[in-house]
Amino acid sequence: MNETKTNSDNNPGGLKCKICNNESDNELIIAQERHLGLGDKFEYVLCSKCLCLQIKDIPEDMDKYYPSSYYSFQEAEFPSKLNRFNFFLKKCLINYYMGYFDITGFFLSFILEHPFPWIRNKEINFNSKILDVGTGSGRKILSLQRSGFTNLTGIDPFIAEDVYYENGVTVLKKDISEIDEKYDFIMLHHSFEHMPNPQQVAKHISQLLDSNGCALIRIPVSNSYAWHKYGEYWAGLDAPRHFFIHSPQSMSIIFNETDLKIDEIVYDSDIFQFMGSEKYLRNLTLSASDDIFTNKDLRRFAREAKKLNMNNAGDAACFYLKKDLKLSNSL
Repeated sequence: MNETKTNSDNNPGGLKCKICNNESDNELIIAQERHLGLGDKFEYVLCSKCLCLQIKDIPEDMDKYYPSSYYSFQEAEFPSKLNRFNFFLKKCLINYYMGYFDITGFFLSFILEHPFPWIRNKEINFNSKILDVGTGSGRKILSLQRSGFTNLTGIDPFIAEDVYYENGVTVLKKDISEIDEKYDFIMLHHSFEHMPNPQQVAKHISQLLDSNGCALIRIPVSNSYAWHKYGEYWAGLDAPRHFFIHSPQSMSIIFNETDLKIDEIVYDSDIFQFMGSEKYLRNLTLSASDDIFTNKDLRRFAREAKKLNMNNAGDAACFYLKKDLKLSNSL
């Protein structure tokens, strides 16, 4: 599908990478808004050096591309409140998966998967102070609260107003630059790619993270199998909402300007890289019925996603960042 790309043979002005400043052999790519079916066209630049895929010019009116029906703004809905016994069992399961001794959780792990596989062993506990950046309506932190976590805050500058849930979860209408507390765990679940100033966001993450804390950034990644297969029809491109689609190289460049270092990269793509992209190939919007795929298709997508993740070729990844204490002390 890479025939949709336009090679910048003469490297015309404006194709300078905003991450590494490279100007040589970058490519200009024309992408359409496909999620909502608007069809608006946008120019993206693919850096030949750091492999970051980035929008050339951010539209002035981004509200058009975030209607009230946009998925992250939808009110989080959960089944009825867990009774005490089920809450106990769920908490035991998560406690075990977080790396702590829990005999009940151990036996449950034979039949139940980790509800939050992006939480690493011994990284946090139920009392850790957690910040979710770009949380939307707060779905992630509400789910964590239902599972026993007690100190949860979300921020999102695009929600209508602050939200204070009865269970103690708070979602603030704030940008990360407006926060000044320290946190044990800062997470960005597919929000970093929507931010126009990733270098500044990286610095704010560094300022807010406790010296022994961890930051998690989950994002789509460039130079993936799905990008090479589908090109501008790749669902992870999501023009124009995704301003920067990073690679491990571009993420390293950004965080090398802070006292944070990439501790681990775990690829966690799923069948969406195929389902969404196949819909776009057929000129369908993302909300089109999944009935176009057979059960056999879905099983194949799942197998391929698992294989790609094992080979570090999936189209999404978790970046875990930790403080470089020696560097922190020298700043």
